[in-house]
Amino acid sequence: MTATQEKKSDIKVSHIVVTFIASVIITAQSSINSELNLFTEDSLVTALINFATGLLVLSLVMLISRPTRQGFARIPSLVRAGTLRRWQLLGGLSGAFFVATQSSLVQVVGVAIFTVAVVAGQTFAALLVDKFGIGPAGKQAVTIARVGAAILGILGVFVSVLGQGSTKQVAFGAVFIAFAAGAIVATQPALNGQIANFTGQPAAAAMVNFVVGFIVLVVVFGVKQQISPQQIIVPPMPWENPIIWLGGPFGVFFVLTAAFMAKTLGVFLFTLTSVVGQLSGAILMDVVFPTAVTNITWQLLLGISMTGAAVVLASGKQKVKT
Repeated sequence: MTATQEKKSDIKVSHIVVTFIASVIITAQSSINSELNLFTEDSLVTALINFATGLLVLSLVMLISRPTRQGFARIPSLVRAGTLRRWQLLGGLSGAFFVATQSSLVQVVGVAIFTVAVVAGQTFAALLVDKFGIGPAGKQAVTIARVGAAILGILGVFVSVLGQGSTKQVAFGAVFIAFAAGAIVATQPALNGQIANFTGQPAAAAMVNFVVGFIVLVVVFGVKQQISPQQIIVPPMPWENPIIWLGGPFGVFFVLTAAFMAKTLGVFLFTLTSVVGQLSGAILMDVVFPTAVTNITWQLLLGISMTGAAVVLASGKQKVKT
């Protein structure tokens, strides 16, 4: 292997490591948002805080980085030219739905089952994302291995829930919503990856993601308040409880990673690495930050193993380039 090949290999491995870390962190976001939700008592308020703090972080990035500002400013002209389609700017919708649901669902099913359900949804939806070429990698064949992996991943969800004793009746409804959230969020790295690809700036893609998500959440929250007004409970300030305010910055790190790696690793390898990170982080979060419904059983471990096996099956021909 030449020096140039070694350098490329090191860069590729480092990208995989960063993706893995970002995925573990996004799993930690579930626990953090669950804790924040105990203060706000409203998943929409929790999501709004996440997106507001994420926007603050990205605004600072844009203030410091001129290339990011220039990349963001190019987006309208790219849309007018047809290089970027308007629907490709909507990755923030999936992120908004995901964050709005995770904070309340984690309290019902725990981080591990929530993550397994999301992973199964991502696995299933990835078939459609590849088939229709939504990501920057273009259209990819839907193989028997990938279909089998999707089915195995879904079975892993049900096996996980079966071990939860008296909570399984409630869990199935919550798991279905988590599955839907995973299916929807599977489009996020593909859409943001398209923006990053054409602007050359992942931070610009992340900014679009957070702006769109924040606007949608504000509209939904406003409508909800008109229909059923509720008191807004302000959580402890960052200097009082800094941990619960980290959900937004963690989300920024993950969205930035996804937008960048969708091009450098490819959507599929990014998803593969992300899933492994999410599954690893799920058990860690349930052990370190258990909720009232945390119940790590052999069925849960078997279900996660089945989902992990589904990832291996789906990636049978995926190779890391050196």
